[in-house]
Amino acid sequence: MRLVILLSDNDIARAYHAFVVALSAKAIGYEVHVFVSGIGVLVLQKRPKTRLIGLPWIARWYIARQLRKMGVKPLEELVQEALKAGVKIYVDEPAAKMLGGELIPGVEVAGSLSFLALAKDADLVLTL
Repeated sequence: MRLVILLSDNDIARAYHAFVVALSAKAIGYEVHVFVSGIGVLVLQKRPKTRLIGLPWIARWYIARQLRKMGVKPLEELVQEALKAGVKIYVDEPAAKMLGGELIPGVEVAGSLSFLALAKDADLVLTL
């Protein structure tokens, strides 16, 4: 079974959800691909800029605090776990070029055609 996740929003909560779902699907045997576009590319840089994404600082702080209380790991750790588990992570080429920065090792740059090819043959496509 193949799951393709399109993370096209700049909301940090959606990014958490994308990687939690990706890890869960991988754990039950799915082939998992995560395609990140737009400003969400910032979380996949070597020096992630999650503070720039989606929410005012107080909301980000509150969400991070609540997630810690629930035992949810920081987003950066979830991304690393996903890569180690074999989840394929791609960033949209135009967004990567526009935002600059060095990507985390293992993250690939791909275009819309790559996403469409993955989605075409997927059993499930999740858009966040």
